[in-house]
Amino acid sequence: MRRNSAPFSLAAAAAMLILTVLTGCAPDNVFFRVRNRSGETLHDVVISYPGDTLTIKTLNNMTDLGTFRHFNGPGALSVTYSTEDGRTHSASGPQVTGNEKGDVSVTCDGSDASFDTKFEPSPQ
Repeated sequence: MRRNSAPFSLAAAAAMLILTVLTGCAPDNVFFRVRNRSGETLHDVVISYPGDTLTIKTLNNMTDLGTFRHFNGPGALSVTYSTEDGRTHSASGPQVTGNEKGDVSVTCDGSDASFDTKFEPSPQ
């Protein structure tokens, strides 16, 4: 082992921390749940949120899919999807500030979709 390995390791760890901060990595602190209650299979489900999208190619009836993500700034939530008859449906969701932590639930029910959010109170 090198004599200066502890200072070298500390410097490497500090460099990685700085790089992480500078690249804008944010923790995935929003849980998205997408629920299909339409009575049919949905296709090309796209949840749009500030900074990214969540795409689900096929979502069977009575299926829930969940994943953690994060918002990159303020903006609106929205969903688009196609039903088995080939029609495309869309719905707008709430506006977010980008600082939220909590849950977003999107329920697709045929031609209608709804958003339900449960966010932790923002620090004042």
